[in-house]
Amino acid sequence: MNNKKLFRIIISCLVLAVGFFLTSCNTIKPVALAYTENEDIEVAYIYFKTYKRNEISGATFITYDAKDTPKPEKFTYWSPVEVPANIPLKLSLKVLYKEERTDFGDDNCFVMCCGTVVNAIESSRDVNQEIIFNVPPLEPDTEYTISYRKGPGIPGNSYVTLTRNDTKEVIREIEFN
Repeated sequence: MNNKKLFRIIISCLVLAVGFFLTSCNTIKPVALAYTENEDIEVAYIYFKTYKRNEISGATFITYDAKDTPKPEKFTYWSPVEVPANIPLKLSLKVLYKEERTDFGDDNCFVMCCGTVVNAIESSRDVNQEIIFNVPPLEPDTEYTISYRKGPGIPGNSYVTLTRNDTKEVIREIEFN
């Protein structure tokens, strides 16, 4: 084998390894969860919209009506969740949000102090809490999405919204701080 072929093989392997690493490691993936598989009842589907590729940020499902729900595996979250339709539900959700931190560098003491103050203000916008989200009766065989958004300001209000997918109708929204 000549040096050119060996070089091409090594470069190809490196490109594949880096591509695999960047696309599959630490990527958050949704996993379907069904409570009603063995029951003869009508169901609705709730999807959870998260953002950021490498960490969970947004509202994620814990359980409903205190059901025994397994914890999702690392780098996964439950979505869609199949729930009974036509009855009100009490969802337990985990809301996570981390404000991006500003990096001012560390060239001098004044800039470092300013950076520390700004980062403290930014961290006051972080959210990491469990909430109860009461959901009205959902229509059978209908898909819904629960999303989270952070409002402006310090610390800024948080909003969790349930939206019907086909009509984009907001079914319920709660605001908390």
